[in-house]
Amino acid sequence: MTDPAAYRPRPTRLGHLVLKVRDIDRSLAFYNEVVGLEVSDWIDHHMVFLRAGADHHDLALLQLPPGHGAAPAGHYPAVEHFSYRLESLDEMEKVAAMLIARGITIDRGIGKHGPGANSFLVFRDPDGNNVEFYTDMTQIDADHPYTASVWDGQQLDTFDRWHLEHFLVPPPARISALIDKEDGQ
Repeated sequence: MTDPAAYRPRPTRLGHLVLKVRDIDRSLAFYNEVVGLEVSDWIDHHMVFLRAGADHHDLALLQLPPGHGAAPAGHYPAVEHFSYRLESLDEMEKVAAMLIARGITIDRGIGKHGPGANSFLVFRDPDGNNVEFYTDMTQIDADHPYTASVWDGQQLDTFDRWHLEHFLVPPPARISALIDKEDGQ
């Protein structure tokens, strides 16, 4: 049997970036009007997914919590995560086994997001940065038209359409709180 720790992923390209922003409306106007990106979906008025090409999103903007004012000189909003595309869920499962075998911290996943319908696995690099592998993202082009919608951030399907059935670690606190709320706890 092959050692899972010896598996080497084969990402096909850099996928998307999620930026934490102080004013989502101002940032959306910038990326829409100045950079030329199109809106694919929203989660409440908290996160917006943008695209330059056929992928459902290649940039997402995540509103920082209240209290984050203007950035001090030399300080910039943080990256929530960046991603690389894998070709299949099977490869993602091999990567997950490799991460576990190597003792690499898994942050969330394996799951399937609502917006974009992509499967995901998020883990940490040595400096604590979130790295995501994803597969099967919704494609939007002339042959596959799409209407942007607003997803409810209080619904589990928005975070994981598989309802944590394939998760390898406990869900993030905000998702646990949502599940507790649904269970009436």
